[in-house]
Amino acid sequence: MEIDDIIKHIFGPDFHKPNHQTMFQNEPKSGLLENVHHWVDQVLQDMGVSSDKDPWVADLREGRIGPAVVHFDTATHVGLFVVGSDRLSVNSQSNFSTIRANVCLYGGKWQYEIQLGSKGVMQLGWATSSCKFSQEIGVGDTVSSFAYDGNRVRKWNVATYKYGESWLSGDIIGCIADFDMGVLEFYRNGRSMREAFTNVPIGPGRAYFPAVSLAYTENLVANFGSTPFKYPVPGFEPIQQAPHQDLAKAEKLCHWLYRLLMLFDRKYEMIGLESSPQVEDVMSNQSLLMGLAREFLCPMASLLLSPYIVEACLMVMLKELCRIPEVLGRSKTNVLSVREKRRLTLLLDMMWAFLEEFEMRQVLESILSYLLSDFRHVSFVLEYPHQRQSLLMLTFVLQHPHTRRYLLENILFDKIRFCNFVHVKPLDEGGLQEIVKEPWWETTPPDLDIDKNKAGYFAACHLVKEATAVIEALQIELLKTLLDNTDGSSAQPSSRKIFLRKFRNFLHENLISSRSLPFLQTPLPITLCCFHRLLVTFRQLWDREVVLYPVVIPARCFYDSSIHYYGVDRLGGVLSHLNKTLVEDLVKVLGPDHEVVTSFMQTLADGRSSDVASLRSTDSIDFFAGPSANLEARFDGRAVMIPMLAHMLSEHPTLGTMFVERFSSASSYQHAAPKTTSSVGNLDAASSLIELLDGLVLFYHMAAHKQISKVSTLRDSMADYTSAVASNKSRLSSLSPEDSPLVAAELQRATQVFEDKLMEQSRHMAWVRAAVFSPEKQSHLAWLFRVVLQTIKLSSQEGQLFSFVPDFYLEALVELCTALRTYLHPTCPIDNIEGYEDLLIEMAEFLCDHFSDPRIVHANSKDTMIQALASFVCCDVTLDALEKVPYASRMNMVHSLLRPYENRAWAQSNWVLVRMWQGCGFAFRYKKSPHLSRKLGPKVLHTDASLISHAMKPCPSPLFQGHIREVMLSNEALSTSFLNSLLNQLNWAFSEFIGMLQEIQNVSNRPERVFIESRQLRICATCFDLALALLRVLEMISSIAGEIFKDPLRVSSELLLSRLCQLMCQVLNRVSSQAGCFQHVVQLEIPDLETVDHFPILTAVVGILLALLKEELDQFSDENLDVPKISKALLTEPSFQISSLRFLMGDIQKVLKKQRKMPFSLINYAEDVSMEEQDRVRNMIRMLDVYSKLLSDVKVIADEDVCTICYAYPINATFKPCNHQSCRSCITHYLMNCKNCFFCKAAIEFVMNSDGTVLLDLTKTDIK
Repeated sequence: MEIDDIIKHIFGPDFHKPNHQTMFQNEPKSGLLENVHHWVDQVLQDMGVSSDKDPWVADLREGRIGPAVVHFDTATHVGLFVVGSDRLSVNSQSNFSTIRANVCLYGGKWQYEIQLGSKGVMQLGWATSSCKFSQEIGVGDTVSSFAYDGNRVRKWNVATYKYGESWLSGDIIGCIADFDMGVLEFYRNGRSMREAFTNVPIGPGRAYFPAVSLAYTENLVANFGSTPFKYPVPGFEPIQQAPHQDLAKAEKLCHWLYRLLMLFDRKYEMIGLESSPQVEDVMSNQSLLMGLAREFLCPMASLLLSPYIVEACLMVMLKELCRIPEVLGRSKTNVLSVREKRRLTLLLDMMWAFLEEFEMRQVLESILSYLLSDFRHVSFVLEYPHQRQSLLMLTFVLQHPHTRRYLLENILFDKIRFCNFVHVKPLDEGGLQEIVKEPWWETTPPDLDIDKNKAGYFAACHLVKEATAVIEALQIELLKTLLDNTDGSSAQPSSRKIFLRKFRNFLHENLISSRSLPFLQTPLPITLCCFHRLLVTFRQLWDREVVLYPVVIPARCFYDSSIHYYGVDRLGGVLSHLNKTLVEDLVKVLGPDHEVVTSFMQTLADGRSSDVASLRSTDSIDFFAGPSANLEARFDGRAVMIPMLAHMLSEHPTLGTMFVERFSSASSYQHAAPKTTSSVGNLDAASSLIELLDGLVLFYHMAAHKQISKVSTLRDSMADYTSAVASNKSRLSSLSPEDSPLVAAELQRATQVFEDKLMEQSRHMAWVRAAVFSPEKQSHLAWLFRVVLQTIKLSSQEGQLFSFVPDFYLEALVELCTALRTYLHPTCPIDNIEGYEDLLIEMAEFLCDHFSDPRIVHANSKDTMIQALASFVCCDVTLDALEKVPYASRMNMVHSLLRPYENRAWAQSNWVLVRMWQGCGFAFRYKKSPHLSRKLGPKVLHTDASLISHAMKPCPSPLFQGHIREVMLSNEALSTSFLNSLLNQLNWAFSEFIGMLQEIQNVSNRPERVFIESRQLRICATCFDLALALLRVLEMISSIAGEIFKDPLRVSSELLLSRLCQLMCQVLNRVSSQAGCFQHVVQLEIPDLETVDHFPILTAVVGILLALLKEELDQFSDENLDVPKISKALLTEPSFQISSLRFLMGDIQKVLKKQRKMPFSLINYAEDVSMEEQDRVRNMIRMLDVYSKLLSDVKVIADEDVCTICYAYPINATFKPCNHQSCRSCITHYLMNCKNCFFCKAAIEFVMNSDGTVLLDLTKTDIK
């Protein structure tokens, strides 16, 4: 190819040299470049003056008032906003914030577009300057403002009417105004929703501003014409005029540059071009073409600073260069050919060579902004064309090493976060209806009309799954490109190193934002997609680069400072404390010269002076000095979908009043930021991927699990609607001809409403089945669950160094287990996981072994362990896993559960024991207390999973009951201390409960109306539930290990039996009293006290009494004149009243029956209290009635002989050496908690009986 052919190929026939020569062979190449330069410059000059040379050119179009550049006017905002640096993106931080543009319109036809960043309450439209807004009144709420709200599907102009379509995040809303005709119209994704307002007031004194009002955390990006419209409406102009002259120049330059790139062959050399022998002509053909490229790119640089030019010209050229339509058409391989990749690489090399860094940054930001906007667009078809195109373009650009590293360092984590590109959004509502034409949902009983759609429904789910799999594959390729570990050198780090450092900061920022800055937090749906893509990417890279199995995170990573955890708490507490207390262990493992050891030793030697100096040098006050203070370093890269906060603040210091004090808490985390490392080169493959995996564990705990939990609520909602439909149909079928037809019509109407909602939800559930709760996603979670479990188990073998494990590992372990068992199952059955039974057994064994591990000190971690154990006793599958763990582990857990309820959180432990018993106790087979099913009113809602009143299917464990019996009977000291603490807690809980009931009774009896705080009522209900749970545990122990109370050979049996009888009598008396506070409050039927009733607590007490009296009931006869031990202990209890037992069967005084209220009786609960149980209660009452008559002639104790502590029993014990006296029961009970005299506080050495024998020798034995 000759030089003149090159010129003609690039410029065509229009190129002319100044001296009108036509041949170029004899001309030096340097002279040719000079001629090209002059000619290109002349052509551009002839096309007009560039806007960059006259940026303040006015827009004089008729009907428009304001500057040429249109953006939101921050001086007009109402409420708090976070505004982007371009003032086109806004994020509301108030209840209802309003802001308008800086240009108004009074005539002509105009258009602007808004891309939604969220789908909540927003009112978009037009407003005049006379509108007065507030945090309750927004656009459309005043006479001179007009708005559309797609969340509520309404249009607003003081009055509101149904209008338009429901919108989704990513939608493009077109706001169209014809101020010549007074008509306003709105478009959604290019489709008109018809005219919204007609006869809009126009004329003198009326000009309308584009204006928006947003609810809290809602966000959007406006386009007034700064970039080409996605859906331009013919006949309507953008409010900001397009740069037509610059656009023409850019198109011309891009055309020449594109044709130039076509001339390069595989070696970047021209074919057939011979060099001239002249010295100045000794220039490679590549240099010649690079020189020509310079002539095009230099004038393009200033033009490309405009996002409009980048989108309209550069992106078009890039798509042609990469042949995107052809690549998308390839069925399997979405990759560039060698030639296409070479051309793109060459273009980027040229741009980096001839553009300044700030110019290149602006160009790359504009490219990524365009790609993100296109990617976030809601797809109408299953092929996701916009998303595929954006992912391909981004991946191709990132394959250029220099560009990739620059984007990672400056843009992909700071301005436009990479995670936005790894999200797969559901289809538009219309698209889902097109794909899922036959909705289906589970029905009970089966509904044939619904079940016939099941096959078609799952076929549609399969189609959605295949379509999303294509997008996910592209996203994984994108991430693998970002994690390239081969482009490092002696002068620069690899892409993987940059990514890992930035990703760690990203996780830290999300941790901060979840505590104090919610608008900076990445949306949960995006985080879940990002988590899955990164996990798959990790596994593929591990299989390719490391190939070591099983995959575990070495325990050493937790204490050798190779991974920065930003002050995250450890299982053993705070890191600084662990370093101090376990320094010897660290020296043994790491060596005395390791940086962790030397750093800690230096800190000790300096007296922590370095910390003081660090605190003094950190000026946290400058953050409040004003937005122009050094914010770039503090908030670099924390925006969600708008440009980075630091950039917008530093560029617009006048926006200080728009930001709230919630930023202040973020400054406290700045001290934890790691120092920027200057290391370069590639990373070790294994260690770098382990760091990524560690970050994924944290990522799951912080965000992904929350989204999984949120998605699972859709299934619960569908179950509620299905139940409602079944109930309505049952009622319809039971209607008789005599019933009013209005009743049937209303039931049919309600049923239709529920079914319409179910159809909508079933389509969304199809998406969930295909893209969120699919078997593939389940396998990802199961794999990570195994990794985390093995990691923690191996770390546990490190001895005391186990304390260094970050607390989020334990949290993530429990959350992963919960997700697999509860959230994904049954949509994606847990049976799909290979070896799931063994996995659950392994998890159960871990819980048993570490339930009371002294190395776990962190309070939240200890609570997590007990909650996890509690969840395992809630269903048959996990309880079966617990029962299959080794015997030693089971006994270790039982010992831990039976530790005294003192100086520890005992409610959850007690609840675990209750669950092991529920289903075996007296009338304790219910899922929900029977009294609740008899109450009318709203559904009872609970927020505390530890309450016994929650509806849970009984699943008792005879195996663990046997273990509890074994421990209680074999270790008298343990059983005595445990029961003593249990009885103490029961006494406290019931006393608090009764005290609060008395307060409620007093308040309700006042003549004036008094409101009781809901919080106080919930505390009252909690105390009742705690007392009920403690009673059920006592029932279990009385049933399976009654010897503790009955065996006379056990030292503490008499005392425990006495205390137990005392408490049972107190409970019975309080609950059975018809004039007491319990009966009064139950009859009030207070909404927050639904769980408080006679049935649950009385059945628990009866269960204890029947268990204690079992043998005596079996041996009872009317001829027996000797009162047995247990009956005697109960009957001789001073507070015992036989009437409280008669109350159980509805046998109350005739006077009280006149109250015309149905008395409580176990007979009324025939479905829950069997006839055998009722007979046992009757026999118990009869037996005690007989024995009480035998004991009726008991001699009354003289006042001077009565114990002055209890005033119930005679004095028969003397304390030595102080000689104070009491009954044996009181002093024995008292000495279990204190060893000093009750009266004078002197130390007690002996307790003597009335006959002088030694009852207790405290100098040798421990009463406990």
